[in-house]
Amino acid sequence: MPEHREERDLARPGGWSHRTEGSIIGPLNYTLQVPAAVEGPPIQLHLVFTQDGLYSPVVMRIPEGEGPFPAVISMHGGSGGLGMSFLVDQMLHRSYAFDRFLAEGYVICYTEGRMEWEWFYGREDVGILDHKDIISTFRYVQNLPFVDADRVAFFGVSHGGELQMKVISEIHKGPAALVPSEPAVIEFLDLQHDGPRTEKALQYNDPLPDEKVNVPLALKRLEPISPDLPILVLGRDTDHMQGLFYKLYELLERAGKNVQWKTYDHPTHAYHWGPRKQEKVREFHGTILTLDSGYEVDDITRQTLDDVLAFMNKHVRDKAK
Repeated sequence: MPEHREERDLARPGGWSHRTEGSIIGPLNYTLQVPAAVEGPPIQLHLVFTQDGLYSPVVMRIPEGEGPFPAVISMHGGSGGLGMSFLVDQMLHRSYAFDRFLAEGYVICYTEGRMEWEWFYGREDVGILDHKDIISTFRYVQNLPFVDADRVAFFGVSHGGELQMKVISEIHKGPAALVPSEPAVIEFLDLQHDGPRTEKALQYNDPLPDEKVNVPLALKRLEPISPDLPILVLGRDTDHMQGLFYKLYELLERAGKNVQWKTYDHPTHAYHWGPRKQEKVREFHGTILTLDSGYEVDDITRQTLDDVLAFMNKHVRDKAK
């Protein structure tokens, strides 16, 4: 009897797709170099082995000079699973924050976990969730020979801010500092929202009363975090979840943690990465290349990164041995 194979659409949300071609070769990290597209240190791609045998992508740039260097692990907002092509594109074309970290002497690592399944967080009967991938990446970066394991920090926006809280709640200590920016800590604080999880239904710009989150559960998750860990929570004045961002700061302070709060009046969510670069086209040895011609950064974005770097330099780069 001939073998029967069910025809299925194996494409998955979030950017992942099934591919049958190719094979795994080692070592599982290599350097990506894009001719004439990026100045200074090249972009590297590292593939991190996760707890259940998958690989999580990290794009990385290493400052020039002698290491070991401090490092910043950055995560974008929204679900993971966008893949290495998204991370490389952002590192190339929306690089303001990355360029600032690199210029200050940090190894900059841009990463993500697998696609988020937010309704599974806090349950014990599920498999590996995206914050577990970030833990694997943190341990991997700590063990790189050009990184100082005691000076690895996190910087992330929106869900990238919530991921930091999920990670530190589980490992308790290890990072040199956290900067959760506009942290969408909906699952972490167990936000008691009505209706579907949509922006229209999540209008919480005003301060949140305790009854809108699960305070006992939140404090239980915050309790094991080292009180020595510096945390800077960043808000955005007009964001529809500003009240949730501030509630995280408030509960961290209530739990006796080493936390600061800053907020900014910027019109765009996740503005911290800076604008996308403008594109221009030129010929390179007979090949037409699309290149970047730079970006215009507004004063609030520049001030935000000035504040983040001042915090990072104090607690990470210039941390006493």
